[in-house]
Amino acid sequence: MVVIYVDDLRADGLSATGNPWIETPHLDRLAAEGLVCNNAFVTTSLCCPGRVSVLTGKYAHATGVTDNQPKHDFQHRHLTFVDHLQERGYETAFVGKWHLPNPQASPQRGFDHWVSFEGQGDYFDPLLNIDGELVQTVGSNADVLGEAALDWIGGRPGADPFFLFLSFKNCHTPWDPPLRHRGLLDDVDIPLPASFDDDPDELPTHWRASRLSRRNRGAHPHPEYYAAAVRRYHELILGVDEAVGQLLAVLEQRGVLDDTLILFTSDNGYLLGEHGFIQKGHSYEPSIRVPLILRYPPKIQAGIENDGAALNVDIAPTLLKLAGLAVPDDVQGVDLAPLWQARRSKPPAGWREWFLYIAPWFQDNGAPRELALHSARWKYVRFLENPISEALFNLWDDPDERVNLAGPQATEQATAVLVGARQALQAEMERLGVPAAWFDGRAAASP
Repeated sequence: MVVIYVDDLRADGLSATGNPWIETPHLDRLAAEGLVCNNAFVTTSLCCPGRVSVLTGKYAHATGVTDNQPKHDFQHRHLTFVDHLQERGYETAFVGKWHLPNPQASPQRGFDHWVSFEGQGDYFDPLLNIDGELVQTVGSNADVLGEAALDWIGGRPGADPFFLFLSFKNCHTPWDPPLRHRGLLDDVDIPLPASFDDDPDELPTHWRASRLSRRNRGAHPHPEYYAAAVRRYHELILGVDEAVGQLLAVLEQRGVLDDTLILFTSDNGYLLGEHGFIQKGHSYEPSIRVPLILRYPPKIQAGIENDGAALNVDIAPTLLKLAGLAVPDDVQGVDLAPLWQARRSKPPAGWREWFLYIAPWFQDNGAPRELALHSARWKYVRFLENPISEALFNLWDDPDERVNLAGPQATEQATAVLVGARQALQAEMERLGVPAAWFDGRAAASP
């Protein structure tokens, strides 16, 4: 098994998923030879919460990792799917960005081989911790990590099953691609998103405050900055594609490619100027949508897509089931097998109708600032800072989320949807063990 994990890569980042600015032939190959989940989402759009949700199959409120400064090591209380694979006899390796607080990038439980860097790391010449020894490397980050992954794959002596978690720094800020890619898009016209110049006063209160805050990294009023920065963002994807191509070639040379499950995804999406934001975190579609591709010829037919909502918490139970292992009762995700077994784009019968999104950066009282309930057609957002406010978007008619249907002027249809969405949100919160007090923006009661 191989998980390829990219940082801040939007769902439309590959040419196979709609990127018109670059070509990603190796990632496109994965898409053509496997399952593409057309509606894949993260449950919290931020680095640390997203990574822990993938490893554990649990929401951020369950792991306690709700931002990028977690107060405890989640591994003290939670097992990861890698722990279970290792116990089953898999040889395991982690190569790349761990990002969770880890002084000197020291090796972590569950991995037989370890290659990582501290924190965000550097795009060039990263200092790596390789099985406990600090090693200075030379080259671009994606190249160095790709070579480390190839060395481990190529150097494995036995026939035992293996698991590789290859975690790239690309495409996190600062966007700094290697010279061979930098400037390739300089002559490409990348237009501003349709909502780039939307009036911030028309945004819901919480999003308006965020849009005007320093956290927004200067999306406004500098469209020329936007054009230059976004070109670099897309150029960083090229290094990932090249590394994936080299990995596929080595697996093919060793005769194990078609017997190896390859899963490709990202820790979160990213707003690239939509609504005037250059960031992640909020429940806007570009922020929470990610690519998700699975290639495994023994079970997954080539060239299929499915529109069912797939979540990052579904990755752990899916890999455990494919390995023939039981899924622990406290895992909150589900096995994605019904999506590839459907062999068509329509979600299988009984698939999830709604899913819950929990925004990062919680309030001082321990409650989140933003919850959302998402279906194929509707997105209900509940802003929990005093006073409580709401947003409702019809994603079929308004995919760019520019018309908030909630509020005093809500139509009869919107009012009915709001009533149902509030009830569905509370039901989903109860199912997932989310404190009921959060619905009203209050702190959870002490146990």
